[in-house]
Amino acid sequence: MKALLLLPASLLLASLLLASLLVGCSPSEAQMGQAASLTSVRVETLGELAPSVNRRFVGRVDAVSSVDLSFQVGGRLTELPVQQGRLLPKGSLLAALDPADYQLALSQAEVQLAQARRDLERKRSLLENNSVSRAVVEEAEDQLRLAQLNVDSAGRNLSYTRIEAPYDLLVTRRLVDRFVNLQAGTPVVRVQDVTEYRVHISVPEDLVRLVSNPDQVRAELLLPGNEQQRLLLEYREHATEPDQVVQTYQVTYGFQRPEGLNLLPGMTATVLVTAGPQLLARDQLDIPVAALSSTPDGRHFVWIFDPESGEVRRRQIQVGDVSGDRVAVHSGLLAGEQIITAGTSRLREGMRVRPFSQF
Repeated sequence: MKALLLLPASLLLASLLLASLLVGCSPSEAQMGQAASLTSVRVETLGELAPSVNRRFVGRVDAVSSVDLSFQVGGRLTELPVQQGRLLPKGSLLAALDPADYQLALSQAEVQLAQARRDLERKRSLLENNSVSRAVVEEAEDQLRLAQLNVDSAGRNLSYTRIEAPYDLLVTRRLVDRFVNLQAGTPVVRVQDVTEYRVHISVPEDLVRLVSNPDQVRAELLLPGNEQQRLLLEYREHATEPDQVVQTYQVTYGFQRPEGLNLLPGMTATVLVTAGPQLLARDQLDIPVAALSSTPDGRHFVWIFDPESGEVRRRQIQVGDVSGDRVAVHSGLLAGEQIITAGTSRLREGMRVRPFSQF
């Protein structure tokens, strides 16, 4: 009988001890336990590109073009007043052949032209007196036209004995010496078009989509020896086929030749590429493919994060084409809203989460 009375008393004592332990737990410890239970997720604001990034690339400086100039006629080279590495303005003399033979050919053609002109005038006078037929006059007219063509050809050949700079250029190399006899088409001097300089870099696919838009990507050339002094680069073109080995795309920028800096084609230079965040238009929204979830009936939805309450809500959306690791959004989302891009498999409606920028 005493054992039966002692049993409820022991239960009562255990209950009192448990209650005292719960009361003794501090509020801070309870909050820490609740915070530890929050799921960490990655959040992306819709309409924002990737965070602003700075990337450095090793580029190669190049001229707009590099060509070997040659004569269109043959002859003996008498003038080659160029020095390698010298910048020359448009119209400067680069090389010249002995023009004597071509001047004689032009003089001979001019004499033949004068003869043909006098012959035509004489036969026209005879035609007026019906002393010759019309066919004789027409033949004389043809001879006059042929003589004029010979004069034009001889004058053009004489002009071909000089090579002048077609634009502002840099003399790269002399390919022949003076006083040698040259055939037509023999390279004489190699020059480069330096009306502006070009720099080529190889960029990964996540940047090549943006390089053609200067509002999204800013490229600067860091000058050797003084990286604080920078030249703003202008986009020119980019290759649409990647390198077969490293899977990068070549992008070409242009810039004006800096005064007082011995920067030559073929040199290497550092290019700083800055891609900053930009808010896109409503009809241009896209989201990571990882943020997209599907229902069994094929509908798509995402998880929306409310920064004020810290809770997530599921929302159905309409999506479009997939481009790389992102998919276009046609409806259901607005620029500025925040979605969960990682950790979606552990979410449920109204669940409180903790945003985490990196994993």
